[in-house]
Amino acid sequence: MIFYRWLPLSFCLLLLLSAGAVSAKNSTGEIIAYKQVLEISGPLKLPSDVAVDGKGYIYVLDGTANLVRVYDKNGMPLFTFGGDEMLNQPLGIDVSPAGEVLVADSGNHRLAYFALGQTTPQYFDLPSPPDGKPADPTDVHFGINNHSFLAVDNDNHRILALDHSGAILWSRGGMGRNPGEFRFPFMMDQDDAGNIYVVEVINTRVQVLDAKGNYSQFIGEWGIEPGQLYRPKGVAVSNNDEVFVSDSYLGVIQVFDREGRLTGIVGDENGNLRKFITPVGMTLSDNRLFVVEMFKNRITVLQRQKSEN
Repeated sequence: MIFYRWLPLSFCLLLLLSAGAVSAKNSTGEIIAYKQVLEISGPLKLPSDVAVDGKGYIYVLDGTANLVRVYDKNGMPLFTFGGDEMLNQPLGIDVSPAGEVLVADSGNHRLAYFALGQTTPQYFDLPSPPDGKPADPTDVHFGINNHSFLAVDNDNHRILALDHSGAILWSRGGMGRNPGEFRFPFMMDQDDAGNIYVVEVINTRVQVLDAKGNYSQFIGEWGIEPGQLYRPKGVAVSNNDEVFVSDSYLGVIQVFDREGRLTGIVGDENGNLRKFITPVGMTLSDNRLFVVEMFKNRITVLQRQKSEN
């Protein structure tokens, strides 16, 4: 499609696979009550990811503008950084508790690292595998204890770990459906033990790796029933090892336990299923769930409600 020619393949997949109906069957599982407490919209145009630092500042990746937009905890705009000379269609972002920023600079096939207080990044080019395509980073994460950088390479179906000099520590993956293989991995998160959770768009699952990138387990399978995934995009892991998975096509966010069992679906404070418009990147902070709704050009912030049980 000519309209998408200027976008990296991963961004085209995101748009094309997200289009269409956004309805799902009513869940028979437990509704986890969340109340909306904030909405961030403003000048956003197809945002893809969000992160929160230790001060509660909210970092939104506005990829089509090649900008990172920063807001305070109340959603008031603070500042922006990036721009056309620094970033090219970035898709994923992570922020350390101290405020360091790591961006998947997808269109430039590299990572962009912004040190604390800096608005000019240090770049880490990602090498292509033998006989592979140019690297296509779609998400990033600071490794456990901030000892490494993790990156998803969508087009080459692999996960990479880099040290702070940009040297590759390990690379895992290859195209396929077997354990340790991926088909278009897209976004990731990491739990406190260092386990890595990777969303696979085409394999319609979350693959869990240990801190060294070795296969651990799968979460989810293809389908539209509760506990199944149709077009998963984002993943976020809570301090209690709850695994939140956004489905951009069905417009729902499901919650699984560490063993991959469905524990509930995000709803509203009245016990109804909450529907999102193209939910993509997510993060959790201070008992709040931050959800990027790409086609609505907004970030929806939800506060978890106490259970009556």
